[in-house]
Amino acid sequence: MTSARLWSFVACIFGLVAAAGARECEDEALPDMPSPRFVVIQNGTVKDARTGLMWKQCAEGLTGIGCARGQATALSWKWAMRRAQTSTFAGHADWRLPDRDELMSLLQRRCHGLDIDGVAFPNTPPGRFWSGTPATYYPGSAWRLHFGTGDMDYGTKRQSAYVRLVRDAHACTPVRPSTCLPHEDRLYEPHGSVEELEE
Repeated sequence: MTSARLWSFVACIFGLVAAAGARECEDEALPDMPSPRFVVIQNGTVKDARTGLMWKQCAEGLTGIGCARGQATALSWKWAMRRAQTSTFAGHADWRLPDRDELMSLLQRRCHGLDIDGVAFPNTPPGRFWSGTPATYYPGSAWRLHFGTGDMDYGTKRQSAYVRLVRDAHACTPVRPSTCLPHEDRLYEPHGSVEELEE
């Protein structure tokens, strides 16, 4: 085989690989376009149409349009849990830390890696965020998600990480009882317990 034919063959193979890669690479949503999955509500919350959860739009410490005011606050797990349990943001008193799977559900696959919807959740720090899920095999630890890399790992509860609060969108809240759906078995119970916080 002549060198010209060899180079043509190699170029053809690389072209096919590049074309296949281009076809497989599709963003779930463009970074500057809102995903139809997330509905931004004017009170600073975001409704997830896929999971039915309501998220606080800004990470703790950030406020305002585009979450542009303030500075994202990194807290220990214990203080993150307390922040959630005492929050009455947007008239709801049942905010909590998301569990591991709920937090992971915010990741969107991009051609360049993993990311979070920047329209629904603007100015999200590219760092670790706490979940409310303890790392069972590692006492005194809990799971965290890094929104810069998409990596899920665990850290000791004394370490600091960012916080994004979530609630069950149809849950009853004592701050505004009119938002409660009528159901005889529905009772308000705060998430977490004193035992969990003291670990």
